[in-house]
Amino acid sequence: MIVWGGFDGENFVNTGARYDPATNSWTPTSTVNAPTARDAHSAVWTGDQMIVWGGYDNQDLNTGGRYTPTTDSWTATSI
Repeated sequence: MIVWGGFDGENFVNTGARYDPATNSWTPTSTVNAPTARDAHSAVWTGDQMIVWGGYDNQDLNTGGRYTPTTDSWTATSI
């Protein structure tokens, strides 16, 4: 399971983590090249990547990124 982004009650965030049920542990996701902080975004799983798109950070966003957990890396998506 991967969780990413949101609102912590004071700030929009662009951080997240991956959960490994085999070890019952969480590992932070990289923030290098991650999309800007946001809340109310969409995220879908492709089978090997999580795609994040849209959301809100005091304005509507039309940007996103692709996260690959095997390499712990982000790639920007084109708009």
